[in-house]
Amino acid sequence: MVAIRFNEDIKCFYDRLKEKGKHTTVAQIAVMKKLIIIARALFYTDF
Repeated sequence: MVAIRFNEDIKCFYDRLKEKGKHTTVAQIAVMKKLIIIARALFYTDF
């Protein structure tokens, strides 16, 4: 919920899902999945 409130990119993603008619819980789970994918990508990036 914090990411939806304070991160503009995540907020746009969430709002886009809501405009398409997705239920609030479904949109929140999609945001959580997106954040997990981003975190995993950052963790496995070779420096």
